[in-house]
Amino acid sequence: MPIHQHMHDPYAVFRFNKTPAGLYARQKWLGESSTLQWKEDFAAVVAELVRGQGEDGLWQGSAIETIQRLFGLHWTLRYPDPCIDNGLDSLLGIASAAMSETLPDIVQPERLHGLPFTAGPRAAILVPATLFLCAIFCRPADPRVVVLYDRAVQIVELAIDKREKTPWRHNLLRALVVHPRYTDHPASRRIVAWLAGRQTRQGDWGVNIPFYQALNALAHLHHPEADRQTNRAIDHLSATQHADGSWGESQRLWCTFLAVHALRNKGVI
Repeated sequence: MPIHQHMHDPYAVFRFNKTPAGLYARQKWLGESSTLQWKEDFAAVVAELVRGQGEDGLWQGSAIETIQRLFGLHWTLRYPDPCIDNGLDSLLGIASAAMSETLPDIVQPERLHGLPFTAGPRAAILVPATLFLCAIFCRPADPRVVVLYDRAVQIVELAIDKREKTPWRHNLLRALVVHPRYTDHPASRRIVAWLAGRQTRQGDWGVNIPFYQALNALAHLHHPEADRQTNRAIDHLSATQHADGSWGESQRLWCTFLAVHALRNKGVI
């Protein structure tokens, strides 16, 4: 796909990169999947991602670490297998229980590096992340998944739950846009409208809403309100790209991945 004429090469940062996102970019965008180097890098990264899973389906006994591993596997393996299914089963149980937490722990930003979720209460991370992963790994019709989606959207639909704050809304949109039943759900449209009310003239959504994550989620949608916001955000991208083709002040590869993925979804590059 040709690069937009006013844009520095946005793919340069991914060349030779061995992170899961980098491997995906090299496979899907740079056409390296038939090369020996890509195959060797792929095998090494996948082996590291699956290593250390416990009998309970978790890595290091941690739901957040398990989300990190499964998220990496969704960029690499891209299909279900027993270790993925075991991890998802464990996360479904933990996420369902987390919905009832009254004094939730706060997950700090440093634990979410490389994930498209904003920091906040534990349930506001675990529930959307689990739903996202189940949808991506071909389990959108699992009755437990559908029940958890329905419980989660009530937070937005009823508008009376104290947890209906930025992390819940932002993170839940990420899960809604990848599920065919919920992508155009009223809860999804309400979150999009909520984001519209917060988008600035510069095209971002303020300091509390991660720019690249929000752009990437909205770029999955195809209706006017989402498109209007995405177009403004793409103008912001044009003004903030670095000379090496990347975006972001920290986690540049990750921010660039989210930006490029969104731009490709919208046919800009």
